[in-house]
Amino acid sequence: MAISQGDYVLLNYSIYALSDGKEELVDTTDAELAKKAGIFDEKRSYGSRLIIYGRSQLIKAVEEALKDMNEGEEKEIEAPPEKAYGPRREDLVVRIPIKQLRRYNITPTVGREIEVGGRIGRIIRVTERFAYVDFNHPLAGKKLKIVLKVEKILKETKDKLTYLVERWLGKKPVNLKIENGIANIELDESVISIPDLESRLQLLLRDIKETLPDINSLEINIKIKVREVEKEEERKEEPSKSSTATSQNSE
Repeated sequence: MAISQGDYVLLNYSIYALSDGKEELVDTTDAELAKKAGIFDEKRSYGSRLIIYGRSQLIKAVEEALKDMNEGEEKEIEAPPEKAYGPRREDLVVRIPIKQLRRYNITPTVGREIEVGGRIGRIIRVTERFAYVDFNHPLAGKKLKIVLKVEKILKETKDKLTYLVERWLGKKPVNLKIENGIANIELDESVISIPDLESRLQLLLRDIKETLPDINSLEINIKIKVREVEKEEERKEEPSKSSTATSQNSE
């Protein structure tokens, strides 16, 4: 069955930049392939990515290719800049005073990725007074080769919600139940450390409302261990205060 609008799809991909007859792997969901190419990132999670076809932001070439693909199918495509990340624009290279960056505790270093005004850019040049920040996408202006594989098209609401939680919170729920339209999600206490947890939960709720009509209500529980519970065996081995007092009085 081919992918259709609104489908939850688990997708694997590898992206190669093409230049002068050569190709360079720049992004992949395959950890082993990333290691071989020397681009492995320990901070990143590898494996299939969840997309909601027609809702997820995809480059035009990928959107068009997925339209006719089936579960388990693999396809290789080429994407010119206009169907990928667009042409490189010189007006997106912005000069920013170093004093301004330092007010935000940003040390101007060539190659550093920074966020300014909600946009992600990379410092490409530093002078005595200014830093030049490139807000073009790193693959802007490049022709790409993209290898796609549709691993699975999710059908069950529970599976969709499980991957949706992982998509927005970075980890799967400890436990998840759906009964009579009520979804109960138990999360590990580590989610508390997510800096923008509130906004991520809002995005999760948005996707549930707009794509999972079987769910009418949502309950989220975060299980937190306050202290280690003393084992029953250890308590039995310790003499109680009352028995000690009794033995002293009997003497």
